[in-house]
Amino acid sequence: MKRVLFSGLLILANAIAVSAQVDNSDVITVEYFLSVDAVRPGDQFKIGVLATLHGDWHINSHTPNEEFLIPTEISFEDVPGVEFGKIHYPNGHDLTLSFSETPLSVYDGATLFLIAARTTEEIEFGKMTINGTFRYQACNDMSCLIPTNEPIEITVPVHDEKAAVNAINQEKFSIEPAPLQTLQGERSQGQNEITNLIASQGLVLTLAVIFVGGLALNLTPCVYPIIPITISFFVGQSSGKLSKSVSLALFYVLGMSITYSALGVAAAMTGGILGSSLQNPLVLVGIACVFLIFAFSMFGGFEIRVPTFLNQLAGGSRQGYAGALFMGLTVGIVAAPCIGPFVLSLLTYVAAQGDPVLGFLMFFVLSLGLGLPYFVLGTFSGSLERLPQSGVWMIWVKKVFGVIMVAVAIYFINTLIPEPVYVALMTLTLVGGGVLIGFLDKSSANFDWFRPLKYLAGAAFILFGAWTSVSAWQTANAPQIAWQHYDEQLVTDAHAAGKPILIDFYADWCIPCKQIDANLFRATPVVDAAERFVALKADLTVEKSEEVELLRKRYGVHGVPTIILLGPDGKESRRFTDELVGFEPGEFVEIMAEVAR
Repeated sequence: MKRVLFSGLLILANAIAVSAQVDNSDVITVEYFLSVDAVRPGDQFKIGVLATLHGDWHINSHTPNEEFLIPTEISFEDVPGVEFGKIHYPNGHDLTLSFSETPLSVYDGATLFLIAARTTEEIEFGKMTINGTFRYQACNDMSCLIPTNEPIEITVPVHDEKAAVNAINQEKFSIEPAPLQTLQGERSQGQNEITNLIASQGLVLTLAVIFVGGLALNLTPCVYPIIPITISFFVGQSSGKLSKSVSLALFYVLGMSITYSALGVAAAMTGGILGSSLQNPLVLVGIACVFLIFAFSMFGGFEIRVPTFLNQLAGGSRQGYAGALFMGLTVGIVAAPCIGPFVLSLLTYVAAQGDPVLGFLMFFVLSLGLGLPYFVLGTFSGSLERLPQSGVWMIWVKKVFGVIMVAVAIYFINTLIPEPVYVALMTLTLVGGGVLIGFLDKSSANFDWFRPLKYLAGAAFILFGAWTSVSAWQTANAPQIAWQHYDEQLVTDAHAAGKPILIDFYADWCIPCKQIDANLFRATPVVDAAERFVALKADLTVEKSEEVELLRKRYGVHGVPTIILLGPDGKESRRFTDELVGFEPGEFVEIMAEVAR
């Protein structure tokens, strides 16, 4: 404590002595600039503060290592019609100076500070002035200047929505040390689970949670059919040696890891509408075909073997390492579209950060969690061959999984075909499959309860098929929200009337969007509560269109589904992604009532 006090007094004395001889303009140049030459209502833009230190001078970082040092800070005065996001301070680097035993965290050279901002509908046309303060203390190895508050004053024209706006100062923003997250309103900044998790627990614990999240992904519908695929493949490949089983399982999990790590890198590098690449029509049809092929195998059409050319790629290895790797790649793609809220948050976070290395790391850890059960299955699946008379009744089990795979294939293309056709195909598959495996199949086993098991399984499929038809009929005849196609004029009118707004960002290829629309948005309490809102549907199906790009930038939408609730004041109050799948209508109604107030 005495050292800290002494050092602080020494710096102050030096500052008073040196400031009489050295001016701040001699040691630092501070520039302020915007990313656009004008703004319009609803526009997002960036503010840059560029500090360039001369010679051997530096300024303390935003989080100096010594408590007596003055941190570099930026603040802005309130501007009517403008919302400021969180200020991005770069990480300082450690520098050891003569007056401190502890390395100091400092900025030197050229350092860019970034602030995301957004105009609201209430902004007035004409000239807008942004005022703020840049506070810093410049030091070198011998002394420090007196802390300085340098004023920030930036004037920018405000045009109407039809006016053109041009990007400027791109060469200055190009030295940005890290991507700046899009401003999404005060509420939404803390909405992402991954962002909150890293802020509160750090990266290591966050990776541990991501690993557990990967394990939890094994409970999603896309993953169930992979279990018999895994067992069948490894039973056919294993020679009964544990070492070979472990090696094959490692390559299998590596294939899954490559798929998901590539997804993380792609999300970081593109930052586009996440999910579209894995749920566009061609990919959905491809996934459905994969399931149908595997279903054909389950019904005895062929046995899953390692292709000859893959064995050749692996150097003719009889253990089929290339085949295991290929299978891992395949099942990784098959499981990828069944992403839950946790994974969508992870995708959103990685896309916002724009760091491919971080994206690779997070999704590699996720894939390890997802692949752990398959590593266990692959390692010990060889022992299945030694089960007594396993081939007799396991044929029936494979047929059960075959029916499930056909149903899952139909499920994946439900966004591509008319609803009545989807319901008819699903009902026919489940009812027909139930009759086949429960009552027509002649398989037998050496235990007494096998026949009742067959009847029970067949009846379950038939009942589920009947429930599908009844549920579809109820959904078609259920009340629904009076949606309107998104239009900027409707938003303006709602703000003028002081009405809250419900915006549903969706895409035709988005399966969770369909689930939310069918289950939550057709629930009577939600439909009644939505009468107080202006309900808008924003179609983001065509990702590359100009309209979609403008909507994404304005509202900071990184993926679909995204549901945003704006309060009567026009500000964003709540934001949801696909955590609304399975959401209780009563809970959502309470949220809507809170927003409306």
